[in-house]
Amino acid sequence: MTASTYTARNSGDKIEPSRAASALERWRRAVAEALGGDPGAPLDQPDRRLLMLRIFGTTRRLADLCMTYPDAAATSLTDGASPILAQAARDMSALDRGVGGPDALHAALAPLKNRVDVAIAIAELSGQWGVAEATAARVDFTERMVETGLRWLVRAAVKRGELSVEDPDNFLKGVFVVAGGDFAHEDLSPYGPLDLIVVYDESVFAAPNARGTDRIFVRIGAELREAFEGKPGEHTLYALRTPLGSGVGGAGYADSVARVSATAKGPQADLLKMWLSTARIVAGDRASGGGFLESIEKLVWSDSPISVEVLKNFVEKNDSDPRSTFRGVADLCRLAIGGVRPVFRTASARDIFETAAQSNFITRDASRRLIAGEELAHIYISRLQIIKGCPTIDVQRDDEKEALARLCGYTEYDDLLVALEGAKTDAKNSLRRLATGPQQEVALYRSQEDGADHDADKLEDLGFLNGSGLSQSIDKWMRRSGEKSGETRFSACAPGLLTAFGETQYPNEAVRLFDLLISVAGEKHDVFSLVREGAPERDGLVDAIGSFAAAVEPLLKTDVATDMLFDGGGVEVPKSREEWLTRYMPPKPDAQNALHDIGVWREELIARIAYSASTGSTSFDTAVEAINDVHICTLTKTFEAVKASASADTKSAADKIALHIFESDGPHLPGASTHLGFISAEPLGEAGEAFAREYLEALSNMCDGVFAVLPDTTHRPSGVNGALVPDLKAFKSYVQSEAIAHEQIMLARGRVIAAGDNKVADAARDALRGAIAGARRADILFRDLDRARAQRMRRERPSSDWDIDRIEGGRSDVELIISTLIYKHASAHPFVQDCDPAEALEAMARSGLISEETAKTLRSARSFWARLQLVRTLSQWRDPIQAPVRSRFGGLLARAGGVREYDQVRPMMRGYADEVSRSYAQIVLGRPSISSVAHAAG
Repeated sequence: MTASTYTARNSGDKIEPSRAASALERWRRAVAEALGGDPGAPLDQPDRRLLMLRIFGTTRRLADLCMTYPDAAATSLTDGASPILAQAARDMSALDRGVGGPDALHAALAPLKNRVDVAIAIAELSGQWGVAEATAARVDFTERMVETGLRWLVRAAVKRGELSVEDPDNFLKGVFVVAGGDFAHEDLSPYGPLDLIVVYDESVFAAPNARGTDRIFVRIGAELREAFEGKPGEHTLYALRTPLGSGVGGAGYADSVARVSATAKGPQADLLKMWLSTARIVAGDRASGGGFLESIEKLVWSDSPISVEVLKNFVEKNDSDPRSTFRGVADLCRLAIGGVRPVFRTASARDIFETAAQSNFITRDASRRLIAGEELAHIYISRLQIIKGCPTIDVQRDDEKEALARLCGYTEYDDLLVALEGAKTDAKNSLRRLATGPQQEVALYRSQEDGADHDADKLEDLGFLNGSGLSQSIDKWMRRSGEKSGETRFSACAPGLLTAFGETQYPNEAVRLFDLLISVAGEKHDVFSLVREGAPERDGLVDAIGSFAAAVEPLLKTDVATDMLFDGGGVEVPKSREEWLTRYMPPKPDAQNALHDIGVWREELIARIAYSASTGSTSFDTAVEAINDVHICTLTKTFEAVKASASADTKSAADKIALHIFESDGPHLPGASTHLGFISAEPLGEAGEAFAREYLEALSNMCDGVFAVLPDTTHRPSGVNGALVPDLKAFKSYVQSEAIAHEQIMLARGRVIAAGDNKVADAARDALRGAIAGARRADILFRDLDRARAQRMRRERPSSDWDIDRIEGGRSDVELIISTLIYKHASAHPFVQDCDPAEALEAMARSGLISEETAKTLRSARSFWARLQLVRTLSQWRDPIQAPVRSRFGGLLARAGGVREYDQVRPMMRGYADEVSRSYAQIVLGRPSISSVAHAAG
């Protein structure tokens, strides 16, 4: 909320109807002075005098505007609003060559907007125009304002040489404004807000300084907001709003076509997709904008349709705006029918209700009630904004309530409120009936069958998908158990086993893997001895196959691997990361079928670690470290295996290549992208590229599912279009001039893990260490890094509190803080680049570079988030909204979080997130700690 909005909303003289008569006389004198004579009789008609008395006796902002622009008010009163709108449109065309910043743009647009506000308000209050005509005229003029503002600001950037365009007369090529919400649907109130995004095609600005285009358009978006909302003390033309971010400091008001499209394709972008699917182009290059909306149309309506549950939650959301329920009905029609009938997507609410009734989607009487109720809600907000002169939706002062009631045609505000609440209640009923459909009513008429066997239903209540099929599996287990133990009842052999399976996160997977275990074990082992009451292995086995099903399945595919389940006790289980790789050595890279063997070794070893972590034989901290080592070993052995099997030319090139990875994303857990790169001692040409492609293909094809290796080589010279294997000269040039802030930080934690020989490894290591000695100062880099982080957080919003890599203060922020510390201090203390992050933090604390408390906080937070992320990865679980946490899986999460109960994990998460956020503000942004501020104040 701007300062001017706050002032207009919460202050002002009391509205006194008794002052209206004297104000009317002053206005008549002002009209006579402005027009060169008093119109006399045309203004003295009783209905017109009453209208002006109502304006001066019930409004503040509109009354002030009538005094400021008396000729516009008189012309609107006698001749209608059209002459004023036409004159404002002609005056706006004269601004095409305007110059100056956002304050100049605001000063140029404000008089035109004020005159238009006077004309439309008088036309609406006098009854000349209804709600539909008033909002249509308002939206039409607002589109002209947005077009003028966009041309003004982009032209200024072109003239300053910040943007390079091919055609100076067509400088808006590839730049357009996408509008959504009330702006797109012609339901706009006098002061908004306007929902919009300035979108640009980055390929149109593919100049040598193309990386700066983002920054320029972010500033243009901020300037557009400043021009429309004004500075503190100025009246707002329109409030602006964007679906891409908070809008603070202009954030989210401008973005590229590629990033908006990528964000819309993300897994948690349903709200953005719904906004774009009902948006339209209102300014700029409409050809480019049309192509962009066509791509969004294919994404929303064909490739990735919005789920019914998300749609239902979206349309049923409610707020204090009386129009929200009517918007919910209209949005439901837009999104549910818009795929087959595009006419619904950008139509106004009134048109949607009429068209839906014609299509028999809603009844005609419901349509008439919705239209009347929506118009009343819009009149309520429109008149309120006319009174206050700001984009508000609430009224609290008694004098304003009385004035609002009179403007809406009611004698008492309570009567207005009752009518509005009745219309909202009726709209809520229509929304519920549309959202649920007829199935809920049909269910009332179904007969209930008595005496049916509900055993299968009870099994399904525990979480099993097919109770009947499970009953057959139980019969098979019972016969097998009787053969092994002589028991006639399976329940005597394993009481409560199904209940235990039902308490795991994936009960059906637990049953399937238990069946598989019985089949693989055969006559060699008595599987039921593991699950009898009191068996020490029972809880660990149930937790493993019911919560880490995909991760531990490789153990159950061969009888050799299943032997570890029957070892009896965890004495022989490795206790450290070093012991795991020492006990289970990887295959030799020069052996036949080495790549296949490495993949099998990786799957089986990760499965062993996952099983040991679920049983408690191995701590989750050790599991994180061991799986990270397994991953690094996989990358290294695969490099050697590909080199060993390569042709002579490719092998010769491989001898001059070093492979490095980036540690900035934290422990390399399965399922996450692995950022890696290559550096060659000299230009290698196609032979080096061929080796890199063979290596990346081998990694991609090695495993799948939870064990998949996902190599990412995008952080390299020239990006995805550049060579996979740059030489030392190209790599150093990339470090010094091309790498963006995030890449600079990544390079500070780069580590060589494989190379053709020691000389190449040393040269690559020196090049990586040179990244921290770049020309960019740390404070500038940290500022750019913070901007990139804020942009990422706007695009990749967390789906829940459990989206650990996206929440503020989560795993990504911890690794970012550690990376910035290493970047800042590695030039003076090179050892921090080569050691483990925990050791690096301890070393920096010993050197006095950071406090002991900060080092301890970062170490603990990094370990905490990594443990939780490991459990989420091994279980392939995302958040408790889509998949509620069952009791046994909650126990695993609690153990990973270091607490006794699952309910205690969330408070721990919030505590660590707050601590990390404070550390980020102090270390990356350079803000003083709270204790320092308090000490200084004292």
